[in-house]
Amino acid sequence: MEDGGGNAVQEPLLVFDRALRLVAWNTAAQAFPALAGALAEGVALATLDERLAGVPVRDARLADGGLVRTLGAAPGLSADRGSRLFAAASHDLRQPLAALSLLVGALDGRVAEPAARDVLRSMSAAVQSMKTMVDGHFDLVRLQAGLLEPEVGRHAVNGMLTRLALDFAPRFEARRLRFSVLPCSAMVETDATLLERILHALLANALRHTERGRVLLGCRRRGGELRIEVWDSGRGVPADQLALLRAELARPPGDEQSGSVLGLGLTLAGGLAQRLGHRIEIDSVPGRCSRFSVIVRLVPDQEEEPAAPPLPDSGAEADVSRARVLVIEDDRLVLEALGVLLGQWGCAVIGAESFDAAMEVLGPDPQAPDLIIADLRLKGAANGIVAIRQIAKALDTAVPGLVLTGDTDPKRLREARLSGYPLLHKPVAPLALRTALANLLGRERLRP
Repeated sequence: MEDGGGNAVQEPLLVFDRALRLVAWNTAAQAFPALAGALAEGVALATLDERLAGVPVRDARLADGGLVRTLGAAPGLSADRGSRLFAAASHDLRQPLAALSLLVGALDGRVAEPAARDVLRSMSAAVQSMKTMVDGHFDLVRLQAGLLEPEVGRHAVNGMLTRLALDFAPRFEARRLRFSVLPCSAMVETDATLLERILHALLANALRHTERGRVLLGCRRRGGELRIEVWDSGRGVPADQLALLRAELARPPGDEQSGSVLGLGLTLAGGLAQRLGHRIEIDSVPGRCSRFSVIVRLVPDQEEEPAAPPLPDSGAEADVSRARVLVIEDDRLVLEALGVLLGQWGCAVIGAESFDAAMEVLGPDPQAPDLIIADLRLKGAANGIVAIRQIAKALDTAVPGLVLTGDTDPKRLREARLSGYPLLHKPVAPLALRTALANLLGRERLRP
């Protein structure tokens, strides 16, 4: 594995379960002199501590009570390098999930038998659940290790709401739940990437605990603050458990007892909110509904921004056939899966692994594609944003672009959001991808 700068990661890592028994380690730990011959599943942390006397260590608690120990990292592991380490690991794990999600979407258009379609929906829900768990675990470890540094600025709430609507609409539809997102013109003082992760965790919690009815994401202004609220028609929370949940949210992220009641998603949301100086409040009526609110500082004296245009009701019905799509993706499995899915929708797909390969496959007298989809990380010097811009410049025409990424590095995500191109996170739900394509292409471009 490599870090975000292309350098080999050499920190020895040990992973322990909640009983502090060894469950995994990397090759660097295997080669660590003090641990020669001592690594085996089930070995107690206390036993290894005897061998590691005098060795600098850095520990990070996991949400389930386990522990990740980095050896020899205290003097030399900077916050920036450590953050890149976790981002690289998350990116690598999400690539096969991205391919699996796209292939499930391709099968969805070919399977008509009701029982088989139910199996596909369950597979898709499992993929999304795995994505949430991967993101949550890595984010929580980075938070507890002090590797998340917020960059607070002024941000429009609508952009976050739109991305969350695209991400979650397919999941709620698969569960036959109504999902509503109300537009909001407010500007707030926050780190947009981290606030979006908080709201993602709250929506995932609502999806998990709502069996029927609806979930609503909306905002209310209260003085100099904005309440971003997630309402659900789930089972609600009994009064005694509600008090316990509120107490858990108030615990510092590194507290030994933190997460014992909340679970991974809410533990992460509470920790990020504290890091940003925001508040999370919970209200519930047992048997009827729950409301989770994030209270954020409003930007004063702002001009009202127009509400974001409403999303199509069903991306599954959007016609993207006859579109000529250039896909630039350096992971062969994801590239092939995108080709299969887009071909299923009637698109003509041109695939390449880098900017240079894309220019080569387009040829000396190229016809401009209708759309470019590019991974954020690519082989070669150009990333996906640069690749889209340079291809449009070479073709001397405006070409819509869409950026896909499995990256969780906040700096890379900010760069992607500031690019002006829509951003979708891997593994992307096929419905979200189809909706984004339809919005970018427009119907006029695709008329024969």
